[in-house]
Amino acid sequence: MNINQSLIARHPSLTQEEFCEYWYTKHAPLVVPMFLYSGTQHYEQALLETDLSLQIHGPLTYTTPSASSDLEIQLHHFSGAAAILRRQPSSDNPSPTPKWVQDYYTEVVVIDERKFLVSEAANHYVRVPPETVNGDKKVIIQDGKCLIEVGDEVWKVWREYEARGGMEVEESKARED
Repeated sequence: MNINQSLIARHPSLTQEEFCEYWYTKHAPLVVPMFLYSGTQHYEQALLETDLSLQIHGPLTYTTPSASSDLEIQLHHFSGAAAILRRQPSSDNPSPTPKWVQDYYTEVVVIDERKFLVSEAANHYVRVPPETVNGDKKVIIQDGKCLIEVGDEVWKVWREYEARGGMEVEESKARED
């Protein structure tokens, strides 16, 4: 599978083990509903070593000796790598992300990122080519299906945001009439 990897750095107050545990057991379930809604076909984490691309948990290593010199990235600054593959939009003009999904991302996912990452992922991740780094990989979503347990509390919050989306659609229709 040819998926770019995004290197991420853990919050300095966490050990590598605490980071790995939190990322996989707390954060991954929070992003699953949003990723499935957006058509994510594959999501993995990797704790860095060197291999393919998933949720890769560190310590990370390069897959080839040339990768380290080609990229000039110091892996010791990063604690993991994420790889996400979304299905391709069916048109040249994909619809924008609904406001309620963006709100879920901002109010739930980003808030959670601040608990275990050095900063919001969007502010510090480094994207690298497929199969650049390897590590202890954990697949969260495969072939568009969730492989981990996502608690009822997470789904309840997701449904609350989804309901907001329904209200937004109704308000939009009312304004058009």
